[in-house]
Amino acid sequence: MIKWLIIDGYNLIYRCGAELGIAPGSLASRRRQFIQLLERALGLLAERITVVFDGRAGDRPAEPESLVVEVLFSPGNKTADTVIEQLVFKAGKSGGAVVVTSDRPERETAEAAGAATMACSIFCAQLKETLARIEQDLSRAARDKPSRSAPPGFVNPFDSLT
Repeated sequence: MIKWLIIDGYNLIYRCGAELGIAPGSLASRRRQFIQLLERALGLLAERITVVFDGRAGDRPAEPESLVVEVLFSPGNKTADTVIEQLVFKAGKSGGAVVVTSDRPERETAEAAGAATMACSIFCAQLKETLARIEQDLSRAARDKPSRSAPPGFVNPFDSLT
């Protein structure tokens, strides 16, 4: 399992958002849909997930986007790429970081700093597979769930109170 997944948020949404089932709409709506997908897969894909978005005035939500996925917005004087690079440098070569982006210069910089990288298309395929496996496990658990009927010969003591 990946220790720390750092995702170039808008890069990924633009590259394969439709493939993930993210419905067209406002950028904020598409961002929320993507974060919800990541929340469902946290712990299976990575121990920690950080998504970095370019932050423009008025585009930042007033409330935190997630309680389990770290969501960062670059300050006005930096790009998301710059923030990602800072995170990778802070993590160091032994930080176990994997950067998800299809931006070639960003991948080269992250790799030079000691992080592994993954193209958005590959990550999206892994995320889809993980989410499908979660759905299958939930369906199987619901199907295999024992019924709540009482065992043979059981007498409910509360039945006599009515």
